[in-house]
Amino acid sequence: MIIPIGDVVPRKTVPYINYLIILANVVVYFAYALRPEQEAIKVVNEYALVPGRWNAMTVFTSMFLHADPVHLFGNMLFLWIAGDNVEDRLGHLPYLLFYFVCGAAGGAAHILTAHGRMAAIPTVGASGAISGIMGAYLVFFPTSKIKFALWLILFVRFFTLPSWGAIGLWVAMQLLMARHQLDGVAKGETAAVAVFAHLGGFAFGILAALLLRLIGRAKPPKKRE
Repeated sequence: MIIPIGDVVPRKTVPYINYLIILANVVVYFAYALRPEQEAIKVVNEYALVPGRWNAMTVFTSMFLHADPVHLFGNMLFLWIAGDNVEDRLGHLPYLLFYFVCGAAGGAAHILTAHGRMAAIPTVGASGAISGIMGAYLVFFPTSKIKFALWLILFVRFFTLPSWGAIGLWVAMQLLMARHQLDGVAKGETAAVAVFAHLGGFAFGILAALLLRLIGRAKPPKKRE
């Protein structure tokens, strides 16, 4: 098993918005997941994003719902690694707005591309927003190192990859899944993953971060002499 465990980018501020977003996701998940099964299903059906019958509320409420603890942990892990540095670069309130707009962009991409059976599946997760944060991270910190742990039973080793390499591999996997979905050969869980929400949020995050740098709203800090 290979999992990301951090990065090497220092920050100057406490990323309390990122911490609050992570806390909100965890609290919301357990608030409904610990209910009786039928009640939990009702919550998901009411607040998840269903492409065939979406509304503005579910575009945002779906960002705080997750399918299971593994789904929650994976999303929050990526947000923990990338979000603090993006918040440090953007500022607290701009980061909060950026997060939600990335999530909305991912949701819009999913709505536009979901057809047939996919259009009726309740979609949950913060993946669109987090993918946008990853896109911004790639723009702001292209040469940063992402730390990974390789765990094989009792064997544990640590290594790093440049952010462009690690995130590039993730993008390649998303594109492969998207191709399988478009070709109708995706099976099992892969067929139900809202991969275009990931790609839509990621693309928006990159473009928005590039624009912010261009207009001087997210310039890298000056080096001290």
